Amino acid sequence: MKLRFGVDKLLGRGETGQVAEIRRLFTTLGFLTAKAGATALIGLAYWAVATHLFSARDVGLAAASASTGVLLATVGAVGIPLLLLAEIEAVDPQERRVMFTTGMAITSAIVLVLAIGTMALSPHLGKSLSVIGGDPVTAVLFVVGSVATMWGLTLDDTAIGLHRGAAQLWRGSLSSLLKLAIVGPLVLAATRTGTGLIFAWAFAMVLSVFVCFPMLALGPARPGEGTIGHRVALVRRFGKLSLQHHVLNLSIGSVSYAIPLAATLLISPQQVAYFSAAYLLSATLLILPYLIALSLFAERSGDAGLLHRHVRRTLPLGLALAGVIVLVVVIAAPYVLHLFGPAYAVNGTTALRIMILVGPAYVVKDHYVSICRAQHLMTHASKVMAIGTMAELAGAAVGGVVWGLTGICAGWAVAAGCEALVLLPSVLRVYRRAPAPALQEEASTAERGRVSGG
Repeated sequence: MKLRFGVDKLLGRGETGQVAEIRRLFTTLGFLTAKAGATALIGLAYWAVATHLFSARDVGLAAASASTGVLLATVGAVGIPLLLLAEIEAVDPQERRVMFTTGMAITSAIVLVLAIGTMALSPHLGKSLSVIGGDPVTAVLFVVGSVATMWGLTLDDTAIGLHRGAAQLWRGSLSSLLKLAIVGPLVLAATRTGTGLIFAWAFAMVLSVFVCFPMLALGPARPGEGTIGHRVALVRRFGKLSLQHHVLNLSIGSVSYAIPLAATLLISPQQVAYFSAAYLLSATLLILPYLIALSLFAERSGDAGLLHRHVRRTLPLGLALAGVIVLVVVIAAPYVLHLFGPAYAVNGTTALRIMILVGPAYVVKDHYVSICRAQHLMTHASKVMAIGTMAELAGAAVGGVVWGLTGICAGWAVAAGCEALVLLPSVLRVYRRAPAPALQEEASTAERGRVSGG
């Protein structure tokens, strides 16, 4: 063993391996960041234009529609987008198209039912959803937008799993550009309504998916594949793993959608607009620390040593970025919110300053989840995240009932901070301890067996 290590070191193999690991990790991170950055910048431009040309009530309705649609897509995904992200590259290339289309069909049907049910129950789901569901045209647009959001999520995760980051980059950028482009005709046609903004969201999502789907380059299926029997076999093969991903994803990811939904249910449409502007800015600024943690999972590391090395690279970087972002936002919040107009700066500054405080806590939380995924501890992580999610939602809900907009943000931030303190020791164990060589080999063997066995 020592002789082999010495030869590898002499030939530069160890260093080459390290460089390859870093290059692959940061290539994935680069595409994720490019897509997030492009969609964030264009999205900010869209909302800046919308808030100046449309009333706060209409902006609030559009924000409520989009955030609820994303929540329905998250619930209806049943783990399929994450399954595609994690497994599609290991599947036979001639089977990938069938796997993708099967997943799309299942998730689309589920989200369609959920969206129709949401509109049916909208009179009982708060002021914003009640208005959306009260108009048949707006309700139909909401349903279409929700299903298209599911399509976009599935396409993006598949592109990451296949290391075709350009597809998800263009899909997100095109969707954002189309929304911005549609605002002009709406204004010229004197259609400055919430329905017009919801149309822009739904149309942009649908068209972006259809334009960017060929970029996945899935190729043709084998003759005889794609039959109902073959699709059922795929569901049986991957169903359990997909549901494990889904439970874990709901446990952690639902907070990002449920907090805006709580705002939709607890405060007025005008306050929802102010909340959405602050939430959009905080989410945009904190996306890079999140993507750093997501890159750990995108690499699908079954190698404990590789995971240890990646965490030592990503955890300090994520915490440092989050700390700088918090400091900048606390100082610059009122100036940045002026992008949306004076009323947003007056009513959203405190909310933004409080919301940004979840950033460092979420670096720890996102690393914990990525580590558990890499170690195939999803059932355990789901239980832990479910408790944390309930705590965050409870904090936001109690705060919203008692103190309104500011209370939602404060309750969420306090609960997230407490959760991070509980999770930090588990993350630090992986950060500090390199696994023994024998354990690394055992883990790698188990990973190869898991993938080859489906």
